[in-house]
Amino acid sequence: MLFVSACDKDNKKKPTIPSMDFGVVAGTVYSPGRAVLEGATVSVGDISDTTDSNGRFTLSGIDASDKVLVNFAMEGRASTQKVVDISEGRTSYVSATLFQVYEGTYSGTDEINIDATIALNIPAAAFMTTDGQAYTGTVRADVRYFDPTDPECLDTFPGNFSGIQTDGSTTMFESYGFVSASFRNASDPSQELQLAEGKEAELIAPIPYSLLENAPDTMPLWYYDEETGNWMEEGLASKVGSYYVGNVSHFSYWNFDHPVVVDDQATLTGKVTAADRDDPIAGAQVVATGVVYAGYTNTYTDENGDFSIVVKANSTVKLQAFSGTSASSMTGEIATPDGGQSAAVDDLVIQDRSFMIMGKMVDSEGEPVSGWGQVFQLNIPHGDMGFSAWLTIEEDGSFSVNASHYDNTTSFDIIFSLSMRGYLYSAAIPFVVPQPGNVWDFGEITMVPGGILTGRIQSDDGEYLGDKWVYFNTVDETGGEGGHFSAETDADGYFSIVGPPNTTLTRMKASIWENEANYVSDVLSLNFPASGGTSSIGIITVYYIGE
Repeated sequence: MLFVSACDKDNKKKPTIPSMDFGVVAGTVYSPGRAVLEGATVSVGDISDTTDSNGRFTLSGIDASDKVLVNFAMEGRASTQKVVDISEGRTSYVSATLFQVYEGTYSGTDEINIDATIALNIPAAAFMTTDGQAYTGTVRADVRYFDPTDPECLDTFPGNFSGIQTDGSTTMFESYGFVSASFRNASDPSQELQLAEGKEAELIAPIPYSLLENAPDTMPLWYYDEETGNWMEEGLASKVGSYYVGNVSHFSYWNFDHPVVVDDQATLTGKVTAADRDDPIAGAQVVATGVVYAGYTNTYTDENGDFSIVVKANSTVKLQAFSGTSASSMTGEIATPDGGQSAAVDDLVIQDRSFMIMGKMVDSEGEPVSGWGQVFQLNIPHGDMGFSAWLTIEEDGSFSVNASHYDNTTSFDIIFSLSMRGYLYSAAIPFVVPQPGNVWDFGEITMVPGGILTGRIQSDDGEYLGDKWVYFNTVDETGGEGGHFSAETDADGYFSIVGPPNTTLTRMKASIWENEANYVSDVLSLNFPASGGTSSIGIITVYYIGE
């Protein structure tokens, strides 16, 4: 690339050295049929994003935690919530499918009977506002039943397939159907309504046909607590024909779940690797989805890429691994061992090794800058291809791009450059190559004018080479070259290049192509001065090496 010599010497803000001491949540939101859903709101606390035209979202800057609640919402669709683990410098992938709800309006003073796959019978004058006041206006109902034997419905399921029983113990469970039910003031949908104290609603839900034969006569009822991300056992439902019937005292997600006791659990072990070189992937999420039972479990790989996941014993599951936004193929059906037993499975292989880098560029005044830019590795080791990527920086200074890196060296310094009023540069930034599918957010990167390096070019017979283009490239042992800088000499052979401030680039060669003849210098180093400063490299001699 061409680096020009003009630069702004005003350097009121020193270059920053960003680090990623937080985690990222990224993923995709779907409509039924696996159609991507644009315009859904995804949030963790005060951090939120809206899905793009591909249904994708990215939430950055999340503190590390073993339990973060990710909320998914869109008007006219049943909201849901997922529980994910967050690790510093890593991306947690999560998806959700948002189904349209049954919408209806009713008088708050009358008995309400809703029949929309499920039946929900609510007594007259049963509602109150969240501050405990009786509500007698028009009620808007948003209701949806989910069949747990439908994989898309499982993608709507809030939290995990486990819950806290009335005795305080936690159990894995198998769903026989779940329901989303919320009620609001029809005139002001932002005002939520709940059942008044002492009021109960009757909930009647169908039992999926494939589960009907073995469905227990009584089934624990569980509600989802959006504050804690836990399913909580509360009450029982009875089997009446092909339905479960129970009473609930408040509205949220309700679930008909059968506990899976320890004796009914088994373990699958394996490894998650990246394609090509079988590199282990640490922190990958592994999900086991039941084939003949309605539920899933998940776990994460250790530093060696190994995992151990609990599943229902004497059953059938499918496994899939996620490394950030990249995923392995889903396995075929895997028979699980007897209760208390363990079985090894084949490696789960992530094919897409790309990752995303993102951030925001500002100038020395803290104002956003935009234009074309590049990120590149400093002083590439012998034999490596090196890391680089071209960037488009938007008007607000933000950028994001997918990149790949295949060398064995995975930790090195990088520099950002930006074509704007001459070239602007970041400081050298220590960089660790993310795992496949992960997102690396550099945050705010301060860009400052480069340092100016001057010199003069002469041939080996002492002639100064004026009005020529000189190129400076990194040269490795294999003879490969990486492009860096170019400049045009004046009539007396002088040149000026702008480069990253306070940075030394090693293993460089200067070259000139003249009249189908190639001239190359010995190996040299370029020592760029501080931002806005100028220093000289002196006279560089180039030697004729042939046509």
